[in-house]
Amino acid sequence: MEFKIRVFLADDHRLLVAGFRDVLRNYDVDVVEVAYSLDRLAQRYLEVNPDVLVIDVRFDSKNVEENGLDVCEEIMRLKPSAKIIVFSQFDDQYIIEKSYKIGVLAFVRKDESIEVLNEAIQTVAQGKEYFSPEIARLLAWSAVKERSPNRLLDDKEMKAFTLLADGASLSEISTQMNLSTKTVGVLLKSLKNKLGVESQADITKLAIRHGITTTALKTKN
Repeated sequence: MEFKIRVFLADDHRLLVAGFRDVLRNYDVDVVEVAYSLDRLAQRYLEVNPDVLVIDVRFDSKNVEENGLDVCEEIMRLKPSAKIIVFSQFDDQYIIEKSYKIGVLAFVRKDESIEVLNEAIQTVAQGKEYFSPEIARLLAWSAVKERSPNRLLDDKEMKAFTLLADGASLSEISTQMNLSTKTVGVLLKSLKNKLGVESQADITKLAIRHGITTTALKTKN
């Protein structure tokens, strides 16, 4: 049988990769390449040039700041026509939203059926976006919820957000929170992902909108 769709599967769970590689053959899908780490993944993707890339978000990596979405962004810069499916057990609202904003065509949870993954592959291979019923529900719900820092951030993230909104630098936040600059960097990246913001201006505007200042934070403490 000639397989119709060539898939590159990137996931650090070797048993899962082996299992899906075998099962997908029943759906005329050929997993032509696998990757168990993010090392040179974008370059390998370009070399293999598959019809669809199926990639996890979290990898067991020495670089804690590196994740599958970063690689997706890199691939989309190198090849804007890339057809990507994020395949993850983590279905946090901000991860799903960021995936689609990057240009990923589908987000599939690992606890969904093989039929859902196959349907996503078949749809994405045609260059179309795919939303499973559960993901569509989560996105619809997130569209009507307000991104309040007080609701979405934990205590450390909230303190870092407040300091950043007031204009503190990375080193100043590190000193005030008694954390290393690397830890603060990870903290800032996490809170930006959760809030769906990138720039200092966006953070300041969000803080003003919600009445968040360092003065308010000190009063709470």
